[in-house]
Amino acid sequence: MVLAFFLSALIVPLFAVEAAGQEPRPVTVVAARQGAVTDRIAVVGTLVAREEIRVNPLVQEKEIRQILAEVGAFVEKGQPLAVLDDTDAGMLLDRNVVQGRRAEAAIAQERSRVEAAMITEREAHKLLERSRSLQVKGVVSQQILDEHENAHARALSQLELARQSLALAEADRALIERERLEIRLTIERSTVRAPASGLVLARNARVGAMTSSSGDPMFVIAEDGDIEMEARVSETGFVRLGEGMPAEIHVAGKARPLIGRVRLSAAQLDPATRMGTVRIALAGDEGLVAGAFGRGTINALQRRNILLPGTAVESRRGVHSVYVVDDGIVSPRIVTVGLQQGNLREVIEGLTEGELVVLKAGSFLKAEERIEPVVADYPGPSGPELSTFRSSLADITGATVR
Repeated sequence: MVLAFFLSALIVPLFAVEAAGQEPRPVTVVAARQGAVTDRIAVVGTLVAREEIRVNPLVQEKEIRQILAEVGAFVEKGQPLAVLDDTDAGMLLDRNVVQGRRAEAAIAQERSRVEAAMITEREAHKLLERSRSLQVKGVVSQQILDEHENAHARALSQLELARQSLALAEADRALIERERLEIRLTIERSTVRAPASGLVLARNARVGAMTSSSGDPMFVIAEDGDIEMEARVSETGFVRLGEGMPAEIHVAGKARPLIGRVRLSAAQLDPATRMGTVRIALAGDEGLVAGAFGRGTINALQRRNILLPGTAVESRRGVHSVYVVDDGIVSPRIVTVGLQQGNLREVIEGLTEGELVVLKAGSFLKAEERIEPVVADYPGPSGPELSTFRSSLADITGATVR
């Protein structure tokens, strides 16, 4: 009797331990839900002028007398930037004016000669006609007629010579006037003006220096003051880019990221670095400084798919899998994954919205093992559907939500 009592005392705890071992253990799970997936391509670069205008002098070997614009100033089209020495051009203009007056006098003189030659020709022509009429009547001899014909021919020749001299004098005047225009153009170009409105980025001109076409430009202007970002992108990211794609750029001194769009992409990659160059137009570019460093992302692709915490996806030898919980039973499932969205992983195929997935895939679970799912929320896609999803999660799954 005593032996039976002791045996029963030992057997009951053993059954209790066995029963306790069969109790399903609690495992944290998450409910698969859809979210916006964005293919973000990281970019770094420098702020540059959208159109950089290099202002070079149009008059060479002239001394710079005065600087009228400084770096950081916004100038209008045609606004004077610098003044060059135009003393020589002024002297040439004075000389040209005198030459013009002499040309006018020469033209007046030649016109008088033409008029005198025309009168002489008319008189010689009348005398010749009279001699011809009298010669028919026998009053004038042939010798006199020949003399009058020769006199008329000389008068015609003198008239033609006078006309040619007048034309030459007029040509000289035209040449002098042309030279005057060139001299005045040189004087006008001695004032260096802004070819377009914009922001002065650089001033290389110095008072007393001589102008030259082979040196640095006198001024560098950002047309209309437009500043954008010139970014370098890796080969894998560059091939996915297209014009018009939105971007967010962080610039030093700006509390918020600047919104931009890809305006232009290079036609080819740099064969040495395997990098591509893109231009990103920035909205609200007031106060931006060319040469500043910028970094950000370009949203190359947007779609909606299942998003799971990265810990819920197990990857082995290129095969990705998750542990799906259905009615408390765990079963592994192979899935096709896509982009990494922060701490989340995109699942393209193999999972539907609302299915429960074990939060930590490497938790030593066995296939077909029964567990007690404890649903946990995870940071994921934002939107009005998120709160509705959480409030109805317990009703859909019948699991504990924490």
